[in-house]
Amino acid sequence: MRLQEIDRAEITVLVDNYTDLLRSDSSSVVKRPPLSNGEVLLAEHGLSLYITTWSGNESISILMDAGASKISLQYNANQLGISLKDIAALVISHGHDDHVGSLIEVLECAGRPVPVYVHPGSFSRRQKRFSNEPFIDIAPPDLNACRNAGAELLFTSGPTMFWHDRILITGDIERTTEFEQSNPVYYVEDSDSWVPDEFHDDQAIILNLKEKGLVIITGCAHAGVINTIRYARMITGMDQIYAVIGGFHLSGSFFSRIINPTVAAMKEIDPEYVIPLHCTGWEAITQLTEEMPNQVILNTVGSTYQFG
Repeated sequence: MRLQEIDRAEITVLVDNYTDLLRSDSSSVVKRPPLSNGEVLLAEHGLSLYITTWSGNESISILMDAGASKISLQYNANQLGISLKDIAALVISHGHDDHVGSLIEVLECAGRPVPVYVHPGSFSRRQKRFSNEPFIDIAPPDLNACRNAGAELLFTSGPTMFWHDRILITGDIERTTEFEQSNPVYYVEDSDSWVPDEFHDDQAIILNLKEKGLVIITGCAHAGVINTIRYARMITGMDQIYAVIGGFHLSGSFFSRIINPTVAAMKEIDPEYVIPLHCTGWEAITQLTEEMPNQVILNTVGSTYQFG
């Protein structure tokens, strides 16, 4: 696929797990939120990114994911002076509730039909199953409620481009690494039975930054962040990775053994910037920072990343 170049991109983190209003390490790449007079931003176990890209005199603003609760996303957007009415499209990385919590509210706020790029598997019923404990249902987004709120659902089973072929959504990501695996506690309904969840709905956004390379934006990277990077390279035919930002899903005891090979592979890929968010986990963030100190940026809610 020929992914067209963009001149620059800005990514503002509206929802993430960590907030720190005392950070003052703004630079040409990261701008920390300029709040004062007791203003605060809310953190939660969820993710939402406000993404604006430019090509010449044209620009577009989209939202990737919609946080976990019905509170933080709109509150933080208001605090940062971002109008959710302006979004041209919404991209859902996968169907977990910590990424779609304010989906209906965002659609209603827009007050008009909004294209929503989503893998059809995001609407499947899911469960977490622990031994000797009751199963935990993971409610998918409500398909009819989305449509009634104004969603124009555009299903992305495979690679999908929009905005004049300048924004690429991966669709189902090919699994090629030996070490990246799904957590066996997750199950998904398939026809009339429950099967281990391989997260085929997990998808990422890819941008082609002029003269610099690919910017890869993940939600949770349930497919594996290295698998995601490899797949981005394969479908675009481009090797240079400029930035990787998003959740890497390395938090929790099951993923501890995956951290070392992930960090080693990331060092080999050698992006200019690595910005771990959300479900990456402190152990993985710490190790990435130790191994790639000049490339890793610690995120806080409200930070804006400027590329290009």
